Amino acid sequence: MRKTLLAIIVPLWLLGCQEAPEQPAQLLYTVEPKPFSITVEAEGELEAASETIISAPTSARGAQTLAWIMPEYTQVKKGDVIARFDGSQLERRKRFSEFDKGKVAQDITVTDSDLTTRKSHLDSDKVIVSEEKHFAETFSVDDERIRSKLDILDQMQNVEYLNAKEAYFGWQTEQFSSSALGEMELLKLQSKQHESKIAMYNANLDALEVIAPHDGLLTLSADWRGEKPKSGQALWPGQKIGGLPDISSLQAKLFVHEKEALGLAIGQKVEFTLLSNSAERFDGKVTNVSPYPQSIRRGDPQKYYEIIASLDETPAHFKPGNKVLATVFVQENKQALLVPKHSVINDNNAFFVQVKDGSQFKRVKVELGQSNLSHTEVLAGLSPKQQIALVANKEL
Repeated sequence: MRKTLLAIIVPLWLLGCQEAPEQPAQLLYTVEPKPFSITVEAEGELEAASETIISAPTSARGAQTLAWIMPEYTQVKKGDVIARFDGSQLERRKRFSEFDKGKVAQDITVTDSDLTTRKSHLDSDKVIVSEEKHFAETFSVDDERIRSKLDILDQMQNVEYLNAKEAYFGWQTEQFSSSALGEMELLKLQSKQHESKIAMYNANLDALEVIAPHDGLLTLSADWRGEKPKSGQALWPGQKIGGLPDISSLQAKLFVHEKEALGLAIGQKVEFTLLSNSAERFDGKVTNVSPYPQSIRRGDPQKYYEIIASLDETPAHFKPGNKVLATVFVQENKQALLVPKHSVINDNNAFFVQVKDGSQFKRVKVELGQSNLSHTEVLAGLSPKQQIALVANKEL
């Protein structure tokens, strides 16, 4: 029993004699004025600042199939054929319209012949009635001594009947002329409609070839899926095919991920390098920033801001389509008090850091300025040489 108590008491006594483990030291950061800059990385390609747009014919109705197109970056001369569209559907529609026009022409001939015959019969009946009436009026005898009263009444009724018949034929002639004119006008209108369609198809057939308006380097335009025009593709009237850029004045079209687009603005300095030659660096300025981000690749949900930047100089070896990497200087180097972003505590939109005060830490409210990916500028609340907790810890 005694041995058992000793076995329990001795380990407990030895454990109590050990020193308590030290708490790990809090990592500190000394606040000092340092050079502060904000840069944003971007990538894109060179493009002409101005170009002559080459588009699909606007006279067509509906999509047209591209039969052939000149390879991109071909040096073209004025008058060269850049693209040619398939005209088989237009030819087929033209033939249908010509056939319909022929049918209408045949209908006009038949209708005109029928109307002429009907009018001839109507005129003949009118002449006969007129002669019968004239005969009845000329040889009418109303003397009761010669003819009976019944014969006289019968003769008078016959004259009235012929008068009514003559009036009827006159009315029928007017109605016939009006309806005949309407029928012929309708057929002529249909014929003009077909003629108009045929003229339109002829104009579209004449516009199947896209001609270069002047000398230049041909570039092709990509659609929203990133695909450039190719044979067999359907293009809508007026849809942009490509362009003849003015290569003497180039600009850079750049893309910045929406999460990295911090403080982009017109006038900021841009530094470029060609993807094919990173040793050379060129300068420029931001001339335009898109108001909202958008997807730039099919099937990629990530969104990017588009930036247009001018070039201070355009070397002779620069060509539209050259891929570039760029750095946008949102803020160039300046002296500022900086703290790591993970040292800042955000408490209901109020910002604090934990300043070392002897062996303790106290929370100090600070006013923050601009930030880059790692540090934040402190405008008020801290002084140089002060030490703060490197990692924010609300339990300190």
